[in-house]
Amino acid sequence: MSAAPVPIVSFDRDTARQALRVYMTRTGLALNQVAELMGRAHHSLRQFISTGRYGDGEGRFTAKAVMDFIESHPPAAISAPGRLYETECTRAIRGMVTYVASGRWGILYGPAGSQKSFSLECIAAESAQLTPSSLLRRIATALAAPYAQSREGILQSVLFTVRRRRSPLALLIDEAQHLYRVVDTLETVRDLGDKSRGKIGILVSGNEDVLRLFEPRRGVYFEQWRSRIEQKTVRLTGLTGPECRQIVAAELGVLKPEAVEAILDKPVVDPETRRHYYSARRLFHAIRDFREMREKTLKTSVDSL
Repeated sequence: MSAAPVPIVSFDRDTARQALRVYMTRTGLALNQVAELMGRAHHSLRQFISTGRYGDGEGRFTAKAVMDFIESHPPAAISAPGRLYETECTRAIRGMVTYVASGRWGILYGPAGSQKSFSLECIAAESAQLTPSSLLRRIATALAAPYAQSREGILQSVLFTVRRRRSPLALLIDEAQHLYRVVDTLETVRDLGDKSRGKIGILVSGNEDVLRLFEPRRGVYFEQWRSRIEQKTVRLTGLTGPECRQIVAAELGVLKPEAVEAILDKPVVDPETRRHYYSARRLFHAIRDFREMREKTLKTSVDSL
């Protein structure tokens, strides 16, 4: 009985070329860096990724090498910074993310400790102070948009990818108050949102200073920003007492009431609403310190036996 024929897998150059562009966008690697990692000549890979004629059996062998490299060197996954507990603030944040994910715009703000940054990092795993080009490149990376080098090329690549989506997406910009002096970046964000034809909603988040972001300066009056961003604005405060106690119990188990109160410390007064709240940042630092102290005490007890 003759052996069954071994199937021949065909590697298409166009497919591999597109996969390589997406891989470069996701990893941030330049073509020469990929070539070095693959052990191939830069000029050969540059010719392969171009639209020009390529030898090597129409590029099938190089396409296979590219696909094998991508499979064996996958891009690192973006991870959340920790566990996100459901609180009044996180529900408001998720509501705003859902709101802008429908293609609308809004502002999210609140004092330190109101879980803005941590929540948005968990939801989007992305926050930065960016130049126009680096902003677009980060967006392109998150979308796995085709690779491009120039600022305009990246913009068009992002728009092309977004417009092919069936549903809009949410662009979350945390710590946005730091963009006050980089007007060009703000205008790049607006340009991207406008040209997306309703496929990109924008959520700007930060402390109270974020409300100054669209003050007229440098000859820019931000009328288009204000007309869009005022669609919805939500102000956050921090955690309530019951929310804090639930988080402490989930993180540390059942503790004596006095231990829980020591972890909570004193509440903070919100300057605008005069409401008492607890800082999420301070709470999680206190939980971390309590856990380390408990582990150190347990280790000392074991060592003394």
